[in-house]
Amino acid sequence: MGWRNGLEAAVRLGGLMFLLILAGGTIPARAANSPGLLDEARHCLTEGNLDEAARLAGKQAALHPAEGESWRLLGAIALEQGRMPQAQRALARALRADGADPEAAALMATLWRREGRFSDAANLLRRLGGEAEAEQLAGFRDVAPFRQSGPDEVGLDWVGPGLRPVVRILVAGRRSANFLVDTGSSCVVLDRRLAEEIHLPTVGSAPLLGAGAKKANGKLGRLNSLQLGAVKVQNIPVVVVDLHRPEKTSEPFEGILGSEFLQRFVVTLDYPKRQLSLQKAGRGAMAEGSRRVIGRRFADVPLRLTPGGLVVVPMEVSSGEKLLVFLDTGAAETALALSRGAATRLGLKAPSHGDSYSGVGGRYLALPILVGEVRFAGFSVHNVLGVIAPFPPRISRGEGLPLGGFLGSGFCRPFRVTIDFPRMRLRLSLPENET
Repeated sequence: MGWRNGLEAAVRLGGLMFLLILAGGTIPARAANSPGLLDEARHCLTEGNLDEAARLAGKQAALHPAEGESWRLLGAIALEQGRMPQAQRALARALRADGADPEAAALMATLWRREGRFSDAANLLRRLGGEAEAEQLAGFRDVAPFRQSGPDEVGLDWVGPGLRPVVRILVAGRRSANFLVDTGSSCVVLDRRLAEEIHLPTVGSAPLLGAGAKKANGKLGRLNSLQLGAVKVQNIPVVVVDLHRPEKTSEPFEGILGSEFLQRFVVTLDYPKRQLSLQKAGRGAMAEGSRRVIGRRFADVPLRLTPGGLVVVPMEVSSGEKLLVFLDTGAAETALALSRGAATRLGLKAPSHGDSYSGVGGRYLALPILVGEVRFAGFSVHNVLGVIAPFPPRISRGEGLPLGGFLGSGFCRPFRVTIDFPRMRLRLSLPENET
């Protein structure tokens, strides 16, 4: 059908982000000869206003229902908002209008993968040129991915001295290993040595984009099970990379739990108590429709989930300037990292010298900055130490939202952070002894 390669994978390990991204599966920034309403919709997207963008795209779709572009845009927005039935209907209309649209097909493959429809996703991925991922997903056949057994909720204490959430997990029923809980990663990741030890078969390699836009590769496989306390999750797609970093001996881990795994739960990261709680979807958690700000010690905001699996939330600085950032619990000491474009927009002056960081793709330079105030979900945090870091265009502009950077574990450390994936909400709460 003439589709271009629909797959691109990106990895940042050093503040650990791993993204498996469908190259066509993002909201397009522009298109030739696009009608005025769609131009307005895209402008709203550049400002992070998804609701208005959806309204304008919906109006265009009503006026010209046979044109696929507006339906694709509606589908992409609904997918990021977690409205899966609406996303599927819109993307189906887009593909009905233009069966050779690679962006609509890649978005549909993302949707089907999230819903566990691996065979359907594999068929689309083959037509997009993603042979390795297609083979990985097709290998599940009729086996349900991420099948859970055990209690509705489990709690695990963090291990190690670091700020990042690292927990002990039983891998494939035979080997215990430390896993990083990383909202900046899309998939479950295994270290190459651990994969070899448990004799994990792989089906192909995917190109990876590392920290500082360096290139690397990862292998794709299927893991029988992970057991977290009394909760067992079976049939898990994984990516195998080399996680060994000699300079990080104080916080070793052999695996990563990314957003594809975490989306099956309501996830609570209690930084003061250093505990992880996983609650099965549909078992209570935050009240639906809760207010944006709840008193002085609790707050919650809507979250957005990009096609690559980034958890996106709004933040604001003292000048009133607003940014969309993603939550990256894999970033250790970092409280805030901004792209160069976002730093310029906020009027932050970068120093001439920076610090060298190590990622899976090599070393890169980040410049230290001080932000006078960061406002997030009703909380104000003053004198936030951060960095200006290199963000590949695939992250800063290619995920369908204007991402200005990320909030890391350094920012989260005073809070109990609950990510309610089923309801697409993020909640922060302070312990009684914090202000």
